[in-house]
Amino acid sequence: MKLESAGGVALLAGTLAMIAVMAHHPSGVPHGSEAGAVMRLGIIVHAVAIATVPLTTFGFFALTRSIGFDNAPATLGFFFYLFGAVAVMLAAAMSGLVAPRLIEAQMAAAAADQSMIHALLRLEWYLNQSFAQIHVALFSAAIALWSLGWPGKGVLAAAIQIAGLVIGIGVFAWLVSGTLTLDVRGMGAVVLAQSAWIVLAAFGLLARTPKSQ
Repeated sequence: MKLESAGGVALLAGTLAMIAVMAHHPSGVPHGSEAGAVMRLGIIVHAVAIATVPLTTFGFFALTRSIGFDNAPATLGFFFYLFGAVAVMLAAAMSGLVAPRLIEAQMAAAAADQSMIHALLRLEWYLNQSFAQIHVALFSAAIALWSLGWPGKGVLAAAIQIAGLVIGIGVFAWLVSGTLTLDVRGMGAVVLAQSAWIVLAAFGLLARTPKSQ
């Protein structure tokens, strides 16, 4: 399989996985008899999200290579995405690995330790939100840069360029406006918007002539 084909498939598969993750992502802090099941679901969806990152990184590497590493906007976009990918893995680790341990500790803790664990849960939430904001900002910039550097003409190329600039700049503006809260609903909206562009880019990559070695 050529790199362009493999990259396009990786982007489509990674995008579908992230949509599934957001669709099954639990919201809020679990309580009561269902807490164990909710925490297990949270661990699973965040593990899938982390596993998806190398897949989509490969896809975007293939996309950037196909455009050409001598294309400055596209190559810069890849590096923006790369650092954003690290940030989203850290955000997922906070919610999927750290938070469940703290919640389990809180359930078993004595009353005297409850306030300390609650404070640690708040710190975990702040770290999760910070990493998520970094990811959204850097990925939005990457989408805009890839769109600026996208070569070729035609309907698909124009759709990739226009949609990428609108989505990349639009999501970034929404973030810096302070009105975007990256809870399940807010992050879900961001993932859907960015996924629309990724699907276009994946089909654009699949349609490109394989780059000679």
